[in-house]
Amino acid sequence: MAGNANSGRPALPATVHILRGDPSKRGMAALQAEAQAPAIPVQAPPKPGFLSAEGSAEWDRVVEALLALGWISTLDGMALATYCEAVGDWQRFRRKIAELNEAMEGAGDVQTFQSGAKQLSVWRQLANDAEQRANRAGALFGFSPVARRAMKALTPQGELFNHAERDAADKYFS
Repeated sequence: MAGNANSGRPALPATVHILRGDPSKRGMAALQAEAQAPAIPVQAPPKPGFLSAEGSAEWDRVVEALLALGWISTLDGMALATYCEAVGDWQRFRRKIAELNEAMEGAGDVQTFQSGAKQLSVWRQLANDAEQRANRAGALFGFSPVARRAMKALTPQGELFNHAERDAADKYFS
């Protein structure tokens, strides 16, 4: 019975082939080039025109760092816009809460009804929602310590030996 494209074991990444001494016989140069080349080109998506002033400022702040790490491509426009707009919303809501707290003591955080009942104010609820949206979308880009733990930056490993030792190793082991 013939298989399909999903049959068999998944292909091993080039880094595993390099560590195993190139059992695939594809050549170390080809494997190293494949390991260092990103599957999707690293490039900033165009900034959307609908971002608020705060969201636009957040976009400008994070895109440069994401490019340097190699964690962004043109495919990430919506996720990044979602994160930036959530941060912008959170900043606006926090300013409104601070303004209300200054004008009427605690009115920005707690809403008091005529009956004396209290609950979180609408502004606090909106700020909490924006914070959750920003944290969820930001985790996609490694914006928390836990999310960064699973991310891998595109930085070359460097030389294992200095040149004299490497040349000597090449002389005897090639």
